Amino acid sequence: MYEGDTFFSLTLAARFGLVLLSLGLAALMLAVFVRLTCLLAWPVRLLLAPAFLWLFVWLSPQVFYLYYMMLFDDLPLQIVVQSPPWPSKIAHLLSFSDKAALSHHAIGLLGWALVGLAVFGERAVWSTRLRRLLRL
Repeated sequence: MYEGDTFFSLTLAARFGLVLLSLGLAALMLAVFVRLTCLLAWPVRLLLAPAFLWLFVWLSPQVFYLYYMMLFDDLPLQIVVQSPPWPSKIAHLLSFSDKAALSHHAIGLLGWALVGLAVFGERAVWSTRLRRLLRL
């Protein structure tokens, strides 16, 4: 399914670093989502979940490019963020109907995690203990 994915062309250490970076960015996005939407009603949070995913899809390539600059010496310092994605791109990522690549499927999972937090987060994340932890 993932034949030809660039992830597999990296060394084991580079793959490990990329996975850690991806998990860190996803955790940061989820934490920011919780922090900014915790006082909103779930329908509003549900509308904001794709917007947060849209923001991630638009801006995260720059962070990943900076990581690749650490791996490959010949990459120039440049801005790789392009115009914002169309809403249809977000729909394709959420439906896993975009290109069969690990990165696209991981972004789809992040999108569904945001949706899950929006709908079910009232019980799981917005509890008193986690509010104290996040200092809300």
